[in-house]
Amino acid sequence: MTKTFIIDNDPDSNNDEYGYLASIPACNYLEGSDRYLAPIVYEGDDTSTNYFDTEDYRGVVDDTTGYLLEDWNDYLISHGDNANEYIVPADPIEAAAEIATNNWVSSDLAVVAVDGSDYEDEVKQVFQKTKTLKRTTDVTEIYSDDPKLAGEFGYPMLIFPKWCALKVDVFDITASGGDSNSAQVTQVFPQFMDQGGDWWPVPYDGAGDSTDLYYPLTQWGIWSASSQLTSTSWDTMRISKLAGHRYKIRIGDADADSVLKVSLETDTESDLQVFLVDPQGRIRAPDIPQWNGPVLDIHQWYGYHNPPVNPWRAWEPEDHLDCSAEVLHPESGKWTAIVVPRYDDQGSTKYTITAELRKINPKRADAAVSAANAAVIASQEHAPLLYVTEDSVPSETQSAFTALGVTKVIFGERGGIGSGVSGLPTLEADLTTMQEIIDYIKDYSSSENYITITSIKSGDGYFAPAAMLAAYHGSPVLRIGDAPGNPAGVADRIESWRLWMGDYYHGARAPGHLPRHDEPIEDMSQLQLAIKLLQFFLDRTDEYPPLGWDAHQRWFEELYDGIQGWIDGFGLDIQGEIEGYCFVAPRKDIYIPAHFVMMGNNSYAGHIPGLTPAYVSAGVVRNILYPALIFVNQNRDITTSMFMCFPDGGSTTTNDRTPHNVYSSRECKKAFSSHGRTFDGHALWVAHLERMNDGASAFYYSGHGTGGSGQSAQYLQTNNCNYPSQIWWDAWRGYSYDSWRMPRKNGRVWYNPEPPELYDIIHYDHVDGNYDNLGSCAVFYTSCSTADAFGPLVFLDHGAVFWAGSAGSGPVPGPDFLADQFIKDTMIYGEPIGQAFAKYVWLSYRDFTTDDPTAMYGISSMDQEGLECIYGDPNLIIYSPDWTSPIPVDV
Repeated sequence: MTKTFIIDNDPDSNNDEYGYLASIPACNYLEGSDRYLAPIVYEGDDTSTNYFDTEDYRGVVDDTTGYLLEDWNDYLISHGDNANEYIVPADPIEAAAEIATNNWVSSDLAVVAVDGSDYEDEVKQVFQKTKTLKRTTDVTEIYSDDPKLAGEFGYPMLIFPKWCALKVDVFDITASGGDSNSAQVTQVFPQFMDQGGDWWPVPYDGAGDSTDLYYPLTQWGIWSASSQLTSTSWDTMRISKLAGHRYKIRIGDADADSVLKVSLETDTESDLQVFLVDPQGRIRAPDIPQWNGPVLDIHQWYGYHNPPVNPWRAWEPEDHLDCSAEVLHPESGKWTAIVVPRYDDQGSTKYTITAELRKINPKRADAAVSAANAAVIASQEHAPLLYVTEDSVPSETQSAFTALGVTKVIFGERGGIGSGVSGLPTLEADLTTMQEIIDYIKDYSSSENYITITSIKSGDGYFAPAAMLAAYHGSPVLRIGDAPGNPAGVADRIESWRLWMGDYYHGARAPGHLPRHDEPIEDMSQLQLAIKLLQFFLDRTDEYPPLGWDAHQRWFEELYDGIQGWIDGFGLDIQGEIEGYCFVAPRKDIYIPAHFVMMGNNSYAGHIPGLTPAYVSAGVVRNILYPALIFVNQNRDITTSMFMCFPDGGSTTTNDRTPHNVYSSRECKKAFSSHGRTFDGHALWVAHLERMNDGASAFYYSGHGTGGSGQSAQYLQTNNCNYPSQIWWDAWRGYSYDSWRMPRKNGRVWYNPEPPELYDIIHYDHVDGNYDNLGSCAVFYTSCSTADAFGPLVFLDHGAVFWAGSAGSGPVPGPDFLADQFIKDTMIYGEPIGQAFAKYVWLSYRDFTTDDPTAMYGISSMDQEGLECIYGDPNLIIYSPDWTSPIPVDV
């Protein structure tokens, strides 16, 4: 439709979101088999999209929206049309009435919901205390041949509450880390799990000292410090216990639907940190920063000899006046706040600690969920959405009823939030429970087997763009905070552990890998574990369970069971059918593990992330308008790639024990050349940049993840090779220039972070600064850790329609094989991206949707440590040149 609905961004209330919801049935609906669509966009969101704190301008959310509007307006112009822009009034009740009377001549039916824009959460101060922390450090030094080292547990210690953080330094390392932690912290009892590690010694991947392992001692018990390197590979270990203060915070069942935040302030700058620990003794906040800067000039190498001692390896926060830790999805129980120094300095520091609970207002939750689903129902009916208050029908709404001739209404009022309203037209349906709302939506023939999940914990209105997506698919909108068992909290726990167990690589936080085991593990009580450990330390047995108890299986099963059980309770998990899920929320509200775990043979999933509702809306609208917007991309028939590290030969064995030869570069080239596409791959950054800014419909990157810090590319010229005077040519895939291999030579090409085969590195901040409007390019990635960092958002900021890749690591060529199948099915056979990916999960990864032992304990699952994810609508189908541009209509 030749319309654009414009929302004036209001960061201080949800007025704009309720106006947004009222716009949905006027610009996103079906008539017969025809889908009518127009965008809803926010205007006036100056939230920065600079993720790396550089001084250069990297944009705001309005810029991301601007790319969308540029494409939308160019699409209309290409058909000789212009957008009829409508600015939605700021008052939701007024907005809904005006939209109804402007877009419907008459309607005997209206959908009604309660305007919840005025509801606010209750903020309760749990405590505020001013204390002085006297800094105390206990230091132990041991040699690598010390008899007190107990096997893989290293040096065990009984930790009492006085000690609140542990710093472990290992000196005179002669072997490189990488696959083994040069220093490691383990919670031997009661958690029985590694908690932190230093993957690489300093200054780089070779001889040096390991001095950047710091971890909060989350609970009393037996901890240990160790090195996974052989005893002949290091000399001395220094273990520093730092004293701190602990505070208990009890969250009762009545307050579980809350946000917990603890803030710390000092009069003078200090290194004090505050951590939040859940009732099970696991760190939950804050996440260790994902970027550890600074950003160097473009093409500058992060590490190796630049500089000689690498500043990006360690988390060394500057002194500050305040800091905080926040958990959006805390479970009930006894939480702990820890105040402890980062460094082992002497002296005393006075501080004030404040703990607050922001309890979600049940009326705010009921109103948001009801209105979001009312917008979906109104879209299916193509009927106006109007608002009431919880006890009356406003005059604007009554006037709209009269003007349109409304004789009946569908009232969405979960929890009976509108039970005090009287004077409505005849109630065709009064939907007071989530089950009634879901059943009503699922009765529409247009309703897909699709589930939209959002959150209101971050305090913003992500429920509005979630409803826009849900209306497109005829999907109910669910709130993750309503799910029993707190699955969003489980996803938070998993991601927090992964980040703290990881390490910095090129300045980006490469996440750790949850422990897994190749067969089922027998349950063991805490008492049984304590007895086994006592026997071990007394040299009476060498038998104990696998360290970590296969937390990868236990934690992800807990997460999956929480989401699937919740969905199944509503009757949405249909036997014999595959459900689609889309999570619509910031990545730090609903973490990556939530949508990863829903991908497999029984379901598929995606996630539309963002920083604000305006950002998320731009992503949603670009996805659902993609069949039109892609035609603005003048080079949509061209596809491109950057192949830097890729298998072209070699084999992998999937979980079904079938060996596969993997030829990723040629398989991708074949898929990207299908249906008359022109494949235009590049290895040099300058050539790649020109192609991306000129336009392409799909881009595949296969190369070093550089910890998630940037892309790798072929060097144009470098002194760190055997031929420093050579200026190297571009190619459709990378080549080992120092062995004079040509791009067409068969065999795997692998670039190493050491000379002579260094790769060029382009930090994502520079990618951000050089990309223009990507014109709905579909982005595929095979690289370690990138999905967990800021790279995907850089592409989405610039108008990519989706980004798919890994938030972890794994050995080549297993992930490449999976990507080859995924790309083939999306680009050649036109399958939706989520379904195309999910059906291969069981071959390479654990499939938690089935718990099939073949995948749970298969050979590939034991090797692959990534969390694959899709940022975008999982039902998206990638453009093919045989498509035709839809025709805009003026209605």
